[in-house]
Amino acid sequence: MNAAPRIDKLFEKTKPVCFGRFFIDVPADAEVLFGPQAFGPNIETIEKGSKAIRKMASVKQAELEAIKHRKEPGSLLRSAIDGPTDGSKVLQFRDDKFNVRTIDIWGYLNVPPHAFIYKTMTGGEAISGGESNVETEMQELTYVANNLRARHPDEVPAEPGVCLDLGFIQDDSGKFQEEFSIGFRFPSLPDVSFSISSNKDARRDSTFEERRSEAKKAAMMFAPLATLFSKVKTLREGHHKVSKWTGDEALFRRPLEDEKGVWHEFQFEYPGVRYDHHNPGWDAALFTGVKNDQAGSQASSLSDEEAIALWDRMLSTMRLRVEK
Repeated sequence: MNAAPRIDKLFEKTKPVCFGRFFIDVPADAEVLFGPQAFGPNIETIEKGSKAIRKMASVKQAELEAIKHRKEPGSLLRSAIDGPTDGSKVLQFRDDKFNVRTIDIWGYLNVPPHAFIYKTMTGGEAISGGESNVETEMQELTYVANNLRARHPDEVPAEPGVCLDLGFIQDDSGKFQEEFSIGFRFPSLPDVSFSISSNKDARRDSTFEERRSEAKKAAMMFAPLATLFSKVKTLREGHHKVSKWTGDEALFRRPLEDEKGVWHEFQFEYPGVRYDHHNPGWDAALFTGVKNDQAGSQASSLSDEEAIALWDRMLSTMRLRVEK
């Protein structure tokens, strides 16, 4: 007998969701929540912002021009130029009236029907080869702008590159930092959240298992935490294979503080190969009992079997868009 018919029903209709170099199939009614996204610098998506992006740049420019720099002639603004693509603009500025060491560079990129703000910062000193850091950052901004296009939420591009919220950067260079996070909420399960994050250049000084072991040891040294920890039920723990990746997972059922119910905390981590954009590290998490964005605030609406079924169904479709 199927122990999780609600989860089967949830996945009767699905939709693909693309983020970073990955994609996943989720329930058709799932709410998709993009978190911070970085390709090199952070990139902010402005939905349907094509007509407003030049105005946004002009407002920022006016704010900068209104503040006089205390140690350099003029205002905080260093330059305002047309961007590398039609309708775009780039501002270079000091972020503080006493700052003489760093320059902020914001690219207001027009990518109809949307827009994106590319935010980076650098020092002005020369680097090897004779170019200044500002020149190097401008070259990278230009590369991103020229390879960035708009993307429908359900589109999963076939070519190498990274998916942004409503955007796609065609790229197979691997030379940029890539950091993405995304979350999902389910209207029929309002207390449940599922999230994934990836970080190509992340350094991991310890394994998932080592960190879990250290956390357990620390808890056992403090009586209230030790008591709480003793009431945590481990549903599954150890190595776990997702698609082509073998990582580590820990699935726990935890009691509410008043012990009048339980909630779930599931985690998976795949370390990847640092700097390899064809094999980036990523992790996933599922929480139940979520209220006001706080897990464990109410009793879980899912049984252990249902929570595990949802976890396994979500992870089972996680994969790279372009395999090497």
